[in-house]
Amino acid sequence: MNTAPARRSRGERPVGFTSFQLPRVEVATRDLKQALIIPALATSSAQQLHYLAADLFCGSADGLLSLFLFVYCAAITTRWPLLSLTLEPSDRLSQNHRFLASKTTSLEYLLSSSSSSRIRDFQWELGNESLEAETLISQEFPPLTMKPSGDEIDEYNADLKRQLADAMKQIKGYKKLCEDVEDRRLIAYCSDDEHHEKKLLKLWKLLNPEEELEARITKKWQQIGFQGDDPATDFRGMGLLGLEQLVFLAQYDEDRAKSMLSLSLHPTIGFPFAIAGITITYLTRQFLNEGLLKNHFYNSIQGPPSIDNFHQIYCRIFSLFCEFWNIEQPDSVMMFNPVKQRFIEKIEEYLKMESANLDDIVIEDLYDE
Repeated sequence: MNTAPARRSRGERPVGFTSFQLPRVEVATRDLKQALIIPALATSSAQQLHYLAADLFCGSADGLLSLFLFVYCAAITTRWPLLSLTLEPSDRLSQNHRFLASKTTSLEYLLSSSSSSRIRDFQWELGNESLEAETLISQEFPPLTMKPSGDEIDEYNADLKRQLADAMKQIKGYKKLCEDVEDRRLIAYCSDDEHHEKKLLKLWKLLNPEEELEARITKKWQQIGFQGDDPATDFRGMGLLGLEQLVFLAQYDEDRAKSMLSLSLHPTIGFPFAIAGITITYLTRQFLNEGLLKNHFYNSIQGPPSIDNFHQIYCRIFSLFCEFWNIEQPDSVMMFNPVKQRFIEKIEEYLKMESANLDDIVIEDLYDE
């Protein structure tokens, strides 16, 4: 077995949400005045402010106040030079743009776990976030009482609404993506459906353009990693989604797909390409449903993620698996499941990081300790 690739130098990762410690803030009344908040905010970093809101929430503070504090902190640490925060401007910019997932996941937690039923039961339609954020802020958030000018107050209010609306788009968009992916999975592959058959034949042409199929049912399908003479029997639980993701990979990442196919045909460490791809579809869908793709999507996409964004993640995870397989150098394809399990453990660990972004990941990241 080959040794792991050399680890590259990486910056220190942010501490986890639950491990961050701040002095307990005693909330004397449910109607906390902003004048009492400002001194604490003025000596805190951008990340500390987010945790301060969560700390207040967990300390039995009113749910509405906690939510207000969180969005308020997000707004002032993104744009406001009014307060003398400890981070330099360039550091604040890096912090906010590198770990956007921290803001959105924390807000999602506050929305779902608030002591206020008004917040817990708050629902909105995808696309209406700006209006709903304005309504929520105007009806539920305490008024701002501080000294900036009228123009600064207007800018603050606009920033507050934008921060909340942006996070709401990501939260609702992720839920919608889970539904869209499940809809595609539940469509069973049907050999009598002309559209399904065309997609299957397209996959063959993309992966093996120089060789024609002499028949629909043929052993040649095994050349691209199907188990038998008829690929229709291999999609099973992943339905049409499994086929569509293989086609997406072969069509939009052609060079990498052919490189991965070539690895799968290796005489000693080869594996069934198409079957592995369907397995990765199952794995990627599982990550999605368990919320493990939230950090990636919240860090990499400002708006709601689309089904194509999900397909792109599939391509990246499948590619990483092939690199991981090549590094592990298994004795035979019989080692597929043990290697897959080790890969799952490493990729899950990465996805749980606040900084997770599969657009930037390289295989060395999976071997970092």
